[in-house]
Amino acid sequence: MRELLSAEWTKLRHRWMPRILLILMLIILGLLFWGTATDRTQRADLLMPHGWMVGMIFASFVAPFLWPILGGSWAGNEYGWGTIRMVLSRRPNRIQFVLAGLLILGLFVALSLIITVIFSSLAALAVALLTGNKIFVGSNYTPSFLVDLLKVFLSSWYVLLFYLAVAYAAGTLFRSAAVGIGVGIGVTLADLIISGIFFGLGGRWQNIAEHFPGVYTRALPLKVAAGTLSRQFARSGRATPGIPESILALALYTAIPVALALVLVRARDVTS
Repeated sequence: MRELLSAEWTKLRHRWMPRILLILMLIILGLLFWGTATDRTQRADLLMPHGWMVGMIFASFVAPFLWPILGGSWAGNEYGWGTIRMVLSRRPNRIQFVLAGLLILGLFVALSLIITVIFSSLAALAVALLTGNKIFVGSNYTPSFLVDLLKVFLSSWYVLLFYLAVAYAAGTLFRSAAVGIGVGIGVTLADLIISGIFFGLGGRWQNIAEHFPGVYTRALPLKVAAGTLSRQFARSGRATPGIPESILALALYTAIPVALALVLVRARDVTS
């Protein structure tokens, strides 16, 4: 397993796609900070130290459209290039190979969130200078703030891992980067469209829509930050599942495709 992790880390260091996606995410975060700063009711949440939380929450908002690209292509390209045939010629190594890739990508996502916090400091500084506010609001730095910040970090990471893992599993299942990316992003688009229709219909249909993955991914970071950020920013949407419910639901939505991918990788002939 150690050798597989080392190989995946080497690939991560030399491939440009993860860095490009990270840069793209930071550009989008900058635009979100800029747009939110125009709203006086939410501007205070962008200032330090709350800006760290807001940056990570923004990262969870854009996750459905970025991290599936990394997850799907990372798993699917190995089949397209044919390199996976040599690695998986021995069945006992197959599950470890899949998990090694997922673990390294999960580590990169965590690193991306840390970079997001650093970038949020710069974005919050720009907002403070351009709007004539304090750079650091000391009254917001309460004794429990660091604990709350860690909780927001973990909840945002959890959301990012969900979208990454679904696309990674799809790329592995169908042995195609295009399908992995398509399924990863398609799940989000289908979620948005169908849930919007079901919420509009109300009744039983709304009850079904309240258990769609997107409801949990949007609610989890906001629920965690609700006690720290203002109500205007951390307000809940139409469906407001609790934190434990969101964690459990996302765990199930993640475990099912990943488990299916592991079973098929273990059983099928990779040379076909």
